[in-house]
Amino acid sequence: MHRLLAAPVLLLSCVAIARSQEPCARCHPAETAAFSQSPMGRSVGPPTVFAEGRIVHKLSGTVATIHQRGPLLEHKLERQGMVAEYPVAYSVGAGIVGYSYMVRLGRYLFQSPISYYTQTKSWDLTPGYETEPHLDFTHQISSGCLFCHTGSVNFIAGTANQFGDPPFTPITCERCHGSPAAHLTKPVPGSIVNPAKLAPNRRDSVCEQCHLEGAVRVLNPGRDWWDFQAGQAAESVFVTYLRAAPGTLRAVSQSELLARSQCVRRSGDRLWCANCHNPHANEPNRAQTVRRVCLSCHGDLFAAGRHRAADECVSCHMPRIRPTNVAHSAITDHSIPRIPRSQPADEGDADPEPKAWREPDQGLVRRDLGLAYFDLAASTHAAPDLYQAYQILSQLPPQQRLDPTVEADLASVLLAEGHTDLAIRMYTRASAQEPSNARYVYCLGTAFERAGKMEDAIKELKRSVGLDPSRPDAYLELAQLYRKAGLEAQSRNALREYLSFMPQNIQLRLPE
Repeated sequence: MHRLLAAPVLLLSCVAIARSQEPCARCHPAETAAFSQSPMGRSVGPPTVFAEGRIVHKLSGTVATIHQRGPLLEHKLERQGMVAEYPVAYSVGAGIVGYSYMVRLGRYLFQSPISYYTQTKSWDLTPGYETEPHLDFTHQISSGCLFCHTGSVNFIAGTANQFGDPPFTPITCERCHGSPAAHLTKPVPGSIVNPAKLAPNRRDSVCEQCHLEGAVRVLNPGRDWWDFQAGQAAESVFVTYLRAAPGTLRAVSQSELLARSQCVRRSGDRLWCANCHNPHANEPNRAQTVRRVCLSCHGDLFAAGRHRAADECVSCHMPRIRPTNVAHSAITDHSIPRIPRSQPADEGDADPEPKAWREPDQGLVRRDLGLAYFDLAASTHAAPDLYQAYQILSQLPPQQRLDPTVEADLASVLLAEGHTDLAIRMYTRASAQEPSNARYVYCLGTAFERAGKMEDAIKELKRSVGLDPSRPDAYLELAQLYRKAGLEAQSRNALREYLSFMPQNIQLRLPE
């Protein structure tokens, strides 16, 4: 069944890519042709790498193999005689560092645990899967996952992770220039966004929406990632928080590294990404392009004898450096060091407080900071972060504490501290405000379980499954609840129900 789905899915993707540039190409054929070959223009599509390979997940002993079957690329996992195998539906990335992959299961997309790393021409585990005790196709694709690799998403109405056909469109001119509607009606200067003519924070936001990852990002109230449009300040939709951590370097750190450079600091906001990066032009010799930009400020460097003659600047002043969160890769050091080095200099000691890249409106500063602390605690399990999250969120004005995201995060802290009744009330209010949010309902079910209210717990966990049958947590929690109550048949049925959705899941098919 899954193999039959793949070919039409790939066809739809190719058609969407071809059609997406048509309005702009009629008047700007050279620019759109160049963009289609740029990294942004090639950020998602059908697989292009068909090399076969084999890797082993050390923690579980799972063997992953990659092979081609006709026109399809297939990813296969094997453990203790159990097999999970899917055709790849989409390739993600332009291949500068590598490619990750998505498989499709009905209306849902999942990230494959297998990625290809182009710099070493090797297959290995996808970042995020390395530390998991069981290897499966379990990382679900949602809105935030696709924000930086696609131009739009096509969700089934009322859902946040169920996709129509095609599930998304590729990145187009709109990503940097906004809606073309007014421009198509009356194509005059000023009828479309020109990033170079925006105020610095709005200009830089065009690039930072994807090239500034930070430690965590927080959506403002009622916002979605896709609310951001070129011409806006990113912090009007979401806030990116940085956290100093000596010895670490993220693969997506170009914007923060560039901001550290003396070139940017002394340029008075004149230097920005588009001085060196032009998505409208094919640049076969990038080093010479960058050298021209450098000489626009340092034109007398060689004549004055302050620098030896050089054909290019990049190898010394923008060397390749290795990120700590993505294996088999190297990125360009955008901090532009005066003296060549193998890694960018640390910006002081570790700072426990996350710093906003740019603050949101004053009324949201504390709210967003508290949510940032909570998200950091969720990933690091650091008690101080959780404490700070509670201290900030619990002291917000009453109206802000009724924000469903704030209520749910506070409820999680209270539940961890044993305040089950209060947590139940807060999860109930959060799920009432967002009735389709399966995660809130799942958390409400676990709170009822902690309170010993098993009937209510079962009811809410089943409701969570009904809202989103793709997430295993609710099934596993139900199975455990039934087992504790001595209801072995119901426990097995809960697991079978998940396997009816994802029949190839290895972990739940292994003998106990």
